[in-house]
Amino acid sequence: MNTEDDRYFAAVAESYDRLQPVLSPPYEKGLEMIVDLIPFDPEETFKLVDLGCGTAEPALRVLQHFPQATGICIDSEPEMLSMARRKLAGLAGRAEVLPGDMTRCQIPGCDVVLSAKAVHHVPPDHLSALFAKVRGALRPGGCFILFDAMSLGPAWGPVARLQASRFRQRHVQRAIDSGIATREEIELRQDYKRRMKAAGRDVEYEHDAEGLIRRMEEAGFDEVSVAWRMFADTILVAFS
Repeated sequence: MNTEDDRYFAAVAESYDRLQPVLSPPYEKGLEMIVDLIPFDPEETFKLVDLGCGTAEPALRVLQHFPQATGICIDSEPEMLSMARRKLAGLAGRAEVLPGDMTRCQIPGCDVVLSAKAVHHVPPDHLSALFAKVRGALRPGGCFILFDAMSLGPAWGPVARLQASRFRQRHVQRAIDSGIATREEIELRQDYKRRMKAAGRDVEYEHDAEGLIRRMEEAGFDEVSVAWRMFADTILVAFS
């Protein structure tokens, strides 16, 4: 018999794209930055792989901006995959959506690997193998764009966490006041998250940018840099 926790992704999938920018204010700007950081001209042809694609919103934006590009989106959650397939259906066969765990799946050869808001679910002892696999899939000159929350230093971290919480509360209230979201659905989403965490089914790891950069360099990337940051939300770009 299914529990409420089992239905978490089924419950949030339809509202994910609308509520994620409300609950995570840097999310929308991060998606814009991903498109801007793709190291190709708009009319160039390249292949993208999106690991832990969720509803495929990041991949959709890239493929809309780069009309000659193609993409493969990979995720392990059926409800998210269903949303991704519907969202990408209008791209005339330029995108494929596949089930798979990003830490175990095969990554096809490509020019860009993207992962947005997924690596914080990967245990630290799995990161090196994941990054080595990403590096091995990238063609010469390719890049890995990683967008996620990353912990900050011991002095700035607690201050930034407090400031980010205040910023998020103001942002949520503005969204409620403007009718983008309701207090009830936000509280329901947060309650689901608490239930998932309590059940050990939504484990999140506080990776730091410095540690991720070190592991990427050890995996063979030629250059890794922090390309953008807003509070803890950070984009790393690594070149093969």
